[in-house]
Amino acid sequence: MRYQGKIIKWQDDKGFGFVRATSDSKDVFLHISDIHPLNKRPEVNEQISYELIKDGRGRFRATHVAYLNKSANVNKIEQPTKLSSAFLAFILIFFLLVIERTLKGVLPVTFTLMLFGANLLLFLYYYQDKTSAIKKAWRTPESTLHWLSLIGSWPSAYVAQKLFNHKHKKQSFVVTYKHTVLINCSAVMLYALPYLQNILIFHLTKYHI
Repeated sequence: MRYQGKIIKWQDDKGFGFVRATSDSKDVFLHISDIHPLNKRPEVNEQISYELIKDGRGRFRATHVAYLNKSANVNKIEQPTKLSSAFLAFILIFFLLVIERTLKGVLPVTFTLMLFGANLLLFLYYYQDKTSAIKKAWRTPESTLHWLSLIGSWPSAYVAQKLFNHKHKKQSFVVTYKHTVLINCSAVMLYALPYLQNILIFHLTKYHI
């Protein structure tokens, strides 16, 4: 017998969640390996149809799961999310500042080369993680993505999130990502612009902090 319901909870990094039938208030375990065909990542409130079985632990589990609106799901994954022109301008200004400060000898050349290299690396990590998510293979830990973003790879992380439709809808991930942008930009600005260091030191001394 097939049931219809919606996903009420989903942990994308772990590949499982829970579904609730339209005619029932009980939550049923759902694993990503039971979704066929897997043409997109599951999301909360996704409408699905499924069959029920009992697993080895005696709990009900959804199996032979299918999305109810297949065409809409396929179109959704094929289209990259629109990039923010304002944020792209901010990224451009950031890189221009780094290059200008490097040419003036304020920032080491090694730092700038490592910055661009780290951005390329993180972009590839996002591509690999998105591919692994589709193939249900080993996933890149979110902590790895955040650490690389923190050391300066946040520009490529933003572009990859939008181009690959990956991670940008997970609120907890986005909040942490925004913090990495703030921390990295603040650190680079303080290092690249000595007068900001002087202002900070002045205020710290003034208020005895």
